[in-house]
Amino acid sequence: PDLDPLQHSVEGFASLSKHCPMTPLLWMQYAHDTEMLMMGLYLAESSSNESNPELSKNQEKSQARKSALESSTGILEMALSEFPGCALLHLYYLENLAENFYQIQLINKMSDQIGIVGVRDLVNQSSQLDKISKAFEVAVKNVGVGAHVNEGIIVAEIYRFYCSFLVARLSLVMGGESTKNSENNDTEVENSSTRMNEEKGISILQQLSLIFQQWSKNPMGEGSNDEIMQDLEYLWEEASAIFTSFFDGSVKLIKQQYLAQQKASLWETVDLNRKKASLLLNVLSSYENNVDVAMDNEGIMLQRYSLFPQRDDDKVDASPLGRHVQCLHRNCAKWDTIIVGESFGAINHRFLSGLGGAQTAQAFLNYTSFLQRIFHDVAKQGFQNKTGEFTPIQEHIADHKFVFILSLYERAVSECPTVEKVWVSYIHFLRGEWIRLRKEKQEDTSELRNLSSMLQAVTQRSCRNCPCSVTVFELRMTTLGLVSLSNLEPDNIGSVVQDAQQLGFLSQSPEALLYLRLVSIMVVKRKLLSLVSQGSNLYQSQFDFDQEEGMNITAAGRKKNKATAGVVFYQKLNDSNREEAIDLVDDIRDMYDEADSFLFKSFPKWDEGRRIFWGHRASTEASVLCPLGLALQQNDGESMDGEIQASDDNEVIRCYEKMVKAQKPCHPDAWREYLKYVSSTHLQYLANGKLPRNPDRIGAVPSVIRKTRGLYNRAMSSVRKAGQMSNTQNPSISPLSWMNTSIYGLMTSRDTDAALFDLCREFVEFERNFGTEESVSRAVDLVRSKLADWNHDSVAAVILSPGDAQDNEINGKRKMDANGNDSEDADFGHHDLICYEEKPTDHSAKRMKVKTDLKKPKKADGLHKVRVGKMEYPAHPYTVHVANLSKETQDMDLVDIFRKEFGPVVHARILRGKLYGKGGHHFHGESKCVGLVQFEERLTVEKALQQDGVLEIDGKVVKVSRSHLPAVGLVPQGCHRVKPKGAGKSSKRNMLKKKSNSADGMDLDDTLENERDTSIRTRESKTHTPATTKTTTSSSPG
Repeated sequence: PDLDPLQHSVEGFASLSKHCPMTPLLWMQYAHDTEMLMMGLYLAESSSNESNPELSKNQEKSQARKSALESSTGILEMALSEFPGCALLHLYYLENLAENFYQIQLINKMSDQIGIVGVRDLVNQSSQLDKISKAFEVAVKNVGVGAHVNEGIIVAEIYRFYCSFLVARLSLVMGGESTKNSENNDTEVENSSTRMNEEKGISILQQLSLIFQQWSKNPMGEGSNDEIMQDLEYLWEEASAIFTSFFDGSVKLIKQQYLAQQKASLWETVDLNRKKASLLLNVLSSYENNVDVAMDNEGIMLQRYSLFPQRDDDKVDASPLGRHVQCLHRNCAKWDTIIVGESFGAINHRFLSGLGGAQTAQAFLNYTSFLQRIFHDVAKQGFQNKTGEFTPIQEHIADHKFVFILSLYERAVSECPTVEKVWVSYIHFLRGEWIRLRKEKQEDTSELRNLSSMLQAVTQRSCRNCPCSVTVFELRMTTLGLVSLSNLEPDNIGSVVQDAQQLGFLSQSPEALLYLRLVSIMVVKRKLLSLVSQGSNLYQSQFDFDQEEGMNITAAGRKKNKATAGVVFYQKLNDSNREEAIDLVDDIRDMYDEADSFLFKSFPKWDEGRRIFWGHRASTEASVLCPLGLALQQNDGESMDGEIQASDDNEVIRCYEKMVKAQKPCHPDAWREYLKYVSSTHLQYLANGKLPRNPDRIGAVPSVIRKTRGLYNRAMSSVRKAGQMSNTQNPSISPLSWMNTSIYGLMTSRDTDAALFDLCREFVEFERNFGTEESVSRAVDLVRSKLADWNHDSVAAVILSPGDAQDNEINGKRKMDANGNDSEDADFGHHDLICYEEKPTDHSAKRMKVKTDLKKPKKADGLHKVRVGKMEYPAHPYTVHVANLSKETQDMDLVDIFRKEFGPVVHARILRGKLYGKGGHHFHGESKCVGLVQFEERLTVEKALQQDGVLEIDGKVVKVSRSHLPAVGLVPQGCHRVKPKGAGKSSKRNMLKKKSNSADGMDLDDTLENERDTSIRTRESKTHTPATTKTTTSSSPG
């Protein structure tokens, strides 16, 4: 063949396999091209080498093919480690191994014919046969347990090829060193060789019987179960004939009778297994058909019919190695059609190319979900059919356990390798099985170790095939923390984050990269807590940190040293655990420092990300690192002086201060976390270094109250008012990028107005409990100023009871008393937030001015502006401007889409150009691809603005912004037109003219004159009307 294209192809495949995940078909094409290239290079080199003229041309070809097959076999082994559930890939690998063995036998045969000595000794025939046998066992375990029903043709070919290999091996064993052909006259050696060959032959026949039984148990569609008996009959007769040919006379007759009995017993078992397989096929066929329909709809269906043509018996009989060994020879034409596509026909070359989408993935997940429900039911009974009431599917799962479901997951992965939810479901199932086995075994068994290795391998493969998924990288790290908790290395966890960043798919997502760093810290933190919990537990070594513990409360009159139920007693850590705990504390802080440096260098303007980071670090320092640091110092016997304790507390305070200063205006929840720590006095009572004048620490109690009050005042002065949108968020980061994923819960804060409401309520409650009437009054005034523009419909409806919400709706308007002052019942009087008994008695007193750190707001503070050219206009509060529309989009399209996505719509219209015709009349022309949508509520506008650059209309992503123009003008009452446009003076004159024609002798000019006089008298009478007199206006214009 032409070697240059093959060389470029192999180099391309090699580069692709290093940088991107490969699909099963790409691996097969990679192996095929490598084989062709290596064969061509070997032949080109041997043709110029004439040092050994005894080698024939056929022998050169066989040697070249053998060397090429060794290279391609290595590539297919890497492919099978990535996709062990692909039946076609297994078959191709098995035929390559068998073809390699066939070429070795052919070389040996030709060498013997031309008298070359030493070639046969270079090849270990037994090791080659053992390797092929091992490969067949792995293939049967992965694809031959019943999870490939509709791929029955491929699975049946694997079983048939396995049996043919055993028959060929039997022919080599029984015919290689037989007694009849032996020229050795030593009787003892002859008898020993005979017994050895006979034992090997019986072993192969037993192995063949087991394969027959397993083959008959396997449900296979496409008519494969109907043809199984013909194959079994043929293979058993061939094996029996080979085995009995080794004997003569009466011994041969005895062996034939023995094999006949074995066949009768075997056939009974096969018939029973076929009946069970038929019942099992009826249960699984509906799910298999759904998978085939989904694959066909997505165009990835492999037409499995006529993939395996019948062999030419004449060519098989003419083989120099005999017809049994000739069955190991690979049919190259079949694989050229599948891999290369030389004869396209009905073969679809989109199969096994990683093109499986959401529909195929969902069909597989429905299939696995059904099997998992049955598996859990069987697991509750201990996988033992004691009552004999198992259904065929339950009995099949009890025999194979979770291997049956794993095989189906691997099949799904081979078809949909880039679909995230398939990998996530697969990993969750494996983790559930790992946890179940750990609880059952209570020790490290080989089964648990194998499952741990499998779980880690699956998570690695998921990261390679879905490099743009945050979830699979998170599962990778948490899985490492789960299965290797005893010997977990923080560097291994950090390497997963570095891999995710270096691949480049998540490099433009700051939320994803920060989230993965926080997850890696969480995994190491779990390791630290587990080490401390189990290492310090005195009586229950398996009592881990994620379990509950009693409060250790003793009843009155009971001895103090008598523990209550559920209480655990602790001891000091041993030296090794204490040193490891200290190292883990340092590792966690180093990981936090690395994440801080990453944020500073990569995303310096991302304020919200820094707030989330410092909040996470402050929580860890306050709850884990600082308390453990103090406890470890006590274990060391060091004195707990005030400087050490104050330094630990200062570290926590520093983190909280960083958190509340990272974003301006700060989110209220950040202040609430800070206040929760300070008010709980977690380390304050220990920090006597902060209270030098109070060595007995009594002064810490009022000090904590004063510090909490100061933080509340700082919080209220730094947070924004209710009803205002924060404009400090980085506009390049979409808040909806990670919605509905596991990252969304950590990286996205809750509603600011709801958090502000909680902060205000807690502030007032704090002053009620620990303040005076004056401090309570100041708190109420400050809270009122923050909630002045509060949207009751959006937040209060969630918090208030239905009755309170109804009262607020009725009585929420501001009332005026007799003196013209605001009543205290207005707005907030009915709300439990600031409702208190002591109300000011002096209604004429002015409200107290509260000093804040914020600048004095402008007159138009809180109003949004729209810039048009060099001018700025106030934004219309209910209207949005929609740009980048399609020219085919109509007004009602906007109404339908925005009403469905956001809420009630008042009006929507497309802006169009004006075209003028005769007489100056104009009509609407072509769309300008922009429009206006006016809503009923202000909050709906904010929802629509969040979809800027996300919402699609008629296949185009639109830009949503504020508008200074309404979609429909609101006409004041009394100024509307009495008559439609166009019904002016000329129309009135024509009407009067018609009336005059009907009147008897009435002149048109006189009628108009009388009407003009009447209009003048009416205006004069209005002018002389006194100011105190109320006038009644007509609905018609004067």
